[in-house]
Amino acid sequence: MLFIRTLFFFFLTSVTFSQNGDFYGKIKFNTNEPAIGAFIIINGFEYYKEISTDINGDFYLKEVPYGNYTFQIHSLNSKPKTVSATLNESKKVVNIELEFIENQLDEVLIVSKSRKKIIEEKGFAVNVISTKKAAIQSIQVNELLDQSAGVRVRQSGGLGSTANYNLNGMSGNSVKIFIDGVPIRNFGPSFSLNSIPASLIKRIEVYKGVVPPYLSDDAMGGAINIVLNNITKNELRASISAGSFGTYRADIIGGYRNNKNGFTARGSAFLNYADNDYKVWGNQVAVTLAPGTPDVYIRAKRFHDRYRSQGGKAEIGYTNVEWADQFLFGAVLSNMDKQIQTAATMEIVYGNRFTEQNTNMYSLDYKKTDILKNLDVSAFASFSKLNRKTIDTIATQYSWLGYPTNYYNTPDVWTSGAEAGNPTLQKDIDKTVNTRTNLTYRIKENNTLQFNHLLNTFSRDSDDPMLPAIENALKEERKYKKNILSLSYENLAFNKKLRTTAFAKSYHMNRSSKLRTRSSNSSNATIEIEENIVKSDDLGFGGAISYKVSSKLTVFGSAEKAIRLPEAGEVFGNVSTNINPSINLKPEHSNNYNLGFSVDKIKFKKHNFGVNANVFIRDTEDLIMQFPIGNDEEFFENSNVGKIYTEGFDFELNYNYNNKLFFSGNTSFFNARDYNVTYDLNGNPITPSYERLANTPYFTMNYNVKYNAKNFIQQESLFSTYSNLLYVNEFFRHGSTLGGSGKTVIPTQISFDAGFAYTFPKNKITFSFDIKNILNNQIFDNYALQKPGRGFYSKLTFTIL
Repeated sequence: MLFIRTLFFFFLTSVTFSQNGDFYGKIKFNTNEPAIGAFIIINGFEYYKEISTDINGDFYLKEVPYGNYTFQIHSLNSKPKTVSATLNESKKVVNIELEFIENQLDEVLIVSKSRKKIIEEKGFAVNVISTKKAAIQSIQVNELLDQSAGVRVRQSGGLGSTANYNLNGMSGNSVKIFIDGVPIRNFGPSFSLNSIPASLIKRIEVYKGVVPPYLSDDAMGGAINIVLNNITKNELRASISAGSFGTYRADIIGGYRNNKNGFTARGSAFLNYADNDYKVWGNQVAVTLAPGTPDVYIRAKRFHDRYRSQGGKAEIGYTNVEWADQFLFGAVLSNMDKQIQTAATMEIVYGNRFTEQNTNMYSLDYKKTDILKNLDVSAFASFSKLNRKTIDTIATQYSWLGYPTNYYNTPDVWTSGAEAGNPTLQKDIDKTVNTRTNLTYRIKENNTLQFNHLLNTFSRDSDDPMLPAIENALKEERKYKKNILSLSYENLAFNKKLRTTAFAKSYHMNRSSKLRTRSSNSSNATIEIEENIVKSDDLGFGGAISYKVSSKLTVFGSAEKAIRLPEAGEVFGNVSTNINPSINLKPEHSNNYNLGFSVDKIKFKKHNFGVNANVFIRDTEDLIMQFPIGNDEEFFENSNVGKIYTEGFDFELNYNYNNKLFFSGNTSFFNARDYNVTYDLNGNPITPSYERLANTPYFTMNYNVKYNAKNFIQQESLFSTYSNLLYVNEFFRHGSTLGGSGKTVIPTQISFDAGFAYTFPKNKITFSFDIKNILNNQIFDNYALQKPGRGFYSKLTFTIL
């Protein structure tokens, strides 16, 4: 009997081990980030295998005999971990969570090379900006972006001013901004890249040209994705800073997670204040001391440009639990008030005009890997409400002297009754609903199918008690809706060296408006409601490819037929920023091409090098640009400018010596030309002018040097110093056609910044000091609107928990 049982046991064992199955799963940290490149050793009965996780933290192991196994996981950012698993079915899921430990290796200020390398392998032209080291400096997010290859951030003044982003020749809303993959327009202007402190941000991903489908939106010229520090452990950090021109900033970020049940709460808050009372000068800063006398050019101090904003973001829910990787309710509350110093240019000065606004946004965020077998899902939904008020009721004329113009002892007044037209106390209520859904299905180990959907709706209600009652009774309506659907397929081949992505996008827009119109400017003018309805349906497609030639060299390319739908703010305008409505705007269309390479980890003794280069072409029709209008260029208006052809390149070199001395240099050049055909009086075509695109800087260079010294003065301390040089070649403010009018040149600009930071032992406190625009040069951006001169700033960052 014993013999029979023994024989039966060995027979059963042999049958069991003669069967094979597959192991697969995901390895991630308790921060919910994938453990990229984690090394796995799998041991079993007469079985041994070594594999690594991919870019998503996934692994897949085929044809494994049934039995008991141990998994030993090794990662640079965690302690080794061992788990056991039994394979007794055709496919076995093994999901493992590692405890994240901050990597102690020094990082490059601008680019996290390892992360950048991973993203580049998907074939998109991209920069990745790490904010870990920069967060301790008195530096704005826009300044970090301005130091990145192919990026030019254009602000209309100091802290809180309007910013415009140019990526390889494309600008305005052609470049989409995201926060954790959510379009930033939902957060309101008081929660913007100009107000969010760098310490609240983990990294910034800058996609130039073709954009990954998962971002969903109609980004035609590129995208900037801000990845926030989503803390999933007990931590509390804060910082305060102060500097020139009455600038003060403070922020705090913290989080809590119960490791037993996954309950998570995290939040952040910030406060910004600036007088922005820096000096301006040049051919736009002039005063007339008496009627009929020549203008006198002066150095003047901005006197009506105070900016104040505050905001907070809070999330509560569960992370890394069995039924969800992330399930969080969120709220973003922010408000802002800002004095308005100038019109579209600095020729007109305001002394009483200002705006107030606040935004409330509520959201639900859900993510789950393997919600069904091989299927991942993420969904985000939000509702936001923006209240904005524009105050302009005093007609007094101001000059750059800082007080009302005063001829014959009587202050001059604007005949319109206010500084920017008719008196106004206009209140706008903008309501936005945004939903984003991503479904990812892994067909096989090396094939992935992804579906994305974005829905965005917008409505605005306006009321102005300063209007005549009969006119204000004619209620205006503004509604906007867009749907974007995308389907993408990704394939890995040749041992994952070749990565190919193909995608298609469907764009749908429906907008309507009922706006008041006047038959004339006389008192007997007839006021009517003009209704406008516009629908648009378009199809775009594209692809990206990359090939990992070696562990050091990756080549990539991408192409796309892209469509960009006009934004609600472009169509309906904005009184507070002097933007007029443009209800007849058409969508932009562009054929985008990128080709480049990335060389990394070139080592020679203690020297490390990296090179990235990208060439691009943009063939664009109906490009939307914003221009000042009127004789005094007081207001902006968006319009389609026809056919623009752009070609150019950007190049970046990174070097470090012994992880102590770091250098980063980049150059960007593009040639955007007007290819519109005009016609003479007889209808004969006239050769295009091929003039350069107006008000667009086309040649920039940036150089950054940083040095780190450990154990400086004190043991376990860190001292770092940096300097940054920005060069912007001169460009035309208006047209450059020979014999044309308004050929004002924005001169060549050079800005030099420097600073240092000292981190005390135990990494609890860091003090930094920065000097910006050391040479005190004139720095211009949009239509010669001057930015601050030399300024001194200090910052104290400390860890509470």
